[in-house]
Amino acid sequence: MNLEEVMKILQEQMKVAVFATVDEDNKPHARHAHIGVANEHGVFFMTHPRTNFYSQLMTNQNVAITAMSEDGYLIQVIRIEGKIRQVDKVMLKELLKDNPYVKHVYPDESDRQGAQVFQLYQGEGFYHSLTQGHRYVFKIDAE
Repeated sequence: MNLEEVMKILQEQMKVAVFATVDEDNKPHARHAHIGVANEHGVFFMTHPRTNFYSQLMTNQNVAITAMSEDGYLIQVIRIEGKIRQVDKVMLKELLKDNPYVKHVYPDESDRQGAQVFQLYQGEGFYHSLTQGHRYVFKIDAE
C-alpha cells in the first residue's frame, strides 16, 4: 500500500482523527478534528486562532494523529507522528468545501473565514488492518 492509498483512506473513510499536542507546560491534550485534505503533500486540517489547539500548535509543531474506521469486518487504523506548519489561506476554501462539521463548530461565516489551515508536512506513519493483519509504514516528506 502506498502513501496515496493510505491518505485516501484517511480522508474518505476515516474523515475525523484524534490530534494529540502538548501545551506550554508540556501537558498532553487530545481532540477530534476533521481531516480536510490528505494526500502525498500531507494532512491538512484547520482550527481557529482563539482555540487552545491553535496555541498548542504554535508552541510545539510536533503532533500525533490517530484515526480508525470500522466497516463490517474491516477495521483499519492509521497513526501518524510528525511536524506541522501553517499554510496559506488559499487552502481554507478546499478544507471548508466538504467539511460536514464546519457549520456546527464555526456557525458564523466570519468564524469560518478566520480559521487557520495547518499541514502535517513531515512525519512517519503506520497503517494497520486489525482484521486482515496488513501492516504498512510510510513517510510524509512534503518540504
